[in-house]
Amino acid sequence: MACCILPRRPTGSDRHHGKTTTRPDRSIPVTKPFPGARPETHDASLRSTSRLTALDAAHLLDTPPEEVFDRAVRLATRITGSPVGLLSLVDGDRQFFKAQVGLDGQVAQDRQTPLSHSFCQYVVSSNAALSVRDARDHELLRQNLAVDDMGVVAYLGVPVHGPGGEPLGSFCAIDSEPRDWTPAQIEALKDLSRMLETEIALRQMLDDRQLLLREMNHRVKNIFAMISGIIRLSRRRETSADDLASALESRVQALAQAHELIVPVVVAHEQAGPQISLQKLIATLLEPHLDREIERVTIEGPNLILGQKAVTYLALIFHELATNAAKYGALSDTDGALTVSWQLAGDKVEIDWIEDGIAPPLHGNSPETGSGFGTELLQISVERQLDGRLITDFSGATMTRHITLPEAVLRV
Repeated sequence: MACCILPRRPTGSDRHHGKTTTRPDRSIPVTKPFPGARPETHDASLRSTSRLTALDAAHLLDTPPEEVFDRAVRLATRITGSPVGLLSLVDGDRQFFKAQVGLDGQVAQDRQTPLSHSFCQYVVSSNAALSVRDARDHELLRQNLAVDDMGVVAYLGVPVHGPGGEPLGSFCAIDSEPRDWTPAQIEALKDLSRMLETEIALRQMLDDRQLLLREMNHRVKNIFAMISGIIRLSRRRETSADDLASALESRVQALAQAHELIVPVVVAHEQAGPQISLQKLIATLLEPHLDREIERVTIEGPNLILGQKAVTYLALIFHELATNAAKYGALSDTDGALTVSWQLAGDKVEIDWIEDGIAPPLHGNSPETGSGFGTELLQISVERQLDGRLITDFSGATMTRHITLPEAVLRV
């Protein structure tokens, strides 16, 4: 990388303060902790699932510049008198500049660098402010490629947090000359950082509200569809008005019990369901959709007691799958069959939801596109909230949803 963000200083075996400096070793690891810190701790902090999930949820990575963030960075450079200011978001292998002042050359166009050129990674991994007078004298930072390639000498950075307290990046000021950062400058950057945190939190609240409205609209439509299906199912079986009324009352009550397990996805992390087994959870959510001929539904797997948080998310997942099966899939007529099975595979739980006797288009979308809100809701719950993986396969008259989840997540 041969781009300089600050006035180019001499490189190679140049002298400063009467000492000789050498070019940094370009074979150093991309991430390396400060002396005394363990490498695995630094790396684990950067790649923490909860932190990266929070960073993704902020919807700031790889987005265009925005005046609200640019304004804060401009103010930081005025307060500190530094030529460069950044709002740097750090993911697992790079830093992305959401806002910047003073960058030049290719790095200004790219708005990102690998972590080999990042001081901000240490602000994130330590979740603390970092003040550096002269990186060329620093035991670790003098080997960072930002010193040689980008002219970074003095650095002051403070963490920027997501709504849940996870460090997302660094709000920093940079100079090409040594300088002593004052306590007032450090506090000023912290104040500006808190303002940015408020902006990020408000944006996420707005996103959550919009998602909640979409989910509630989706849920209400599902309820009407389920009640219609319950009436149709009961009418096929019952021969008298009294029997029909009794069957409807029983199934609507079962539907109400199932819905007690379900909360909106945007608040699921704040609420906890009961501790029950996976088999009991699935059976409860399927019960409103079943006729007396329950032999066409198979639920099998080892006994797995779920933690309260896991119940909350899994209830949403299986409710969505059961509703779709009743509306469009295996439970929508008497010819379909449903098998739900799971097994332990190392530190993972593999769950298969298999519907037989159905025909495309499935669940309002083709399984290849998965463009509906129900599919989006499933992906949010499985992949973002439970750190799992969801794969949909459609073959002939059989649809399979394969869900892989960390076992540890299901115990929480």
